[in-house]
Amino acid sequence: MVDELRSSPPPESSNKTNTRLIKILQSLQAKLGSRLKELKTGLLVKVLFFLVGFYCATAFATVIGQTGDWDILSAGLAVVVVESIGALMYKASTKFFDRIRGLITMFNYWKAGLSLGNVLGLIESNTTPIRSMSSVSLTH
Repeated sequence: MVDELRSSPPPESSNKTNTRLIKILQSLQAKLGSRLKELKTGLLVKVLFFLVGFYCATAFATVIGQTGDWDILSAGLAVVVVESIGALMYKASTKFFDRIRGLITMFNYWKAGLSLGNVLGLIESNTTPIRSMSSVSLTH
């Protein structure tokens, strides 16, 4: 009987295999797994809207920027579109907007592509003179 008591683990030790750290890590793993699963749904459409936004930024800068008079208007239009989508995305909570929440989310990806395309276009246009100056030979 004494040998039987020694061979069986005490009841407290079975609970110690699930420490708080292990429970936290398991919870974090479950949350991360569900978040990744949520992100994977519609990934192709999200990437497509992002790339279309990037393309639109390039198109706006090229087509509208050809005439110097329209620069301010195109910038104003881009700001209005970006801010409108942001307002719909984060502040609108009526029944109508709840029904089209997925569409608003897709346009939010378009907005992100548009904003990134504008920033990269600005950086590219500011570094073009530096590249052309570096190709000039200083010795004649």
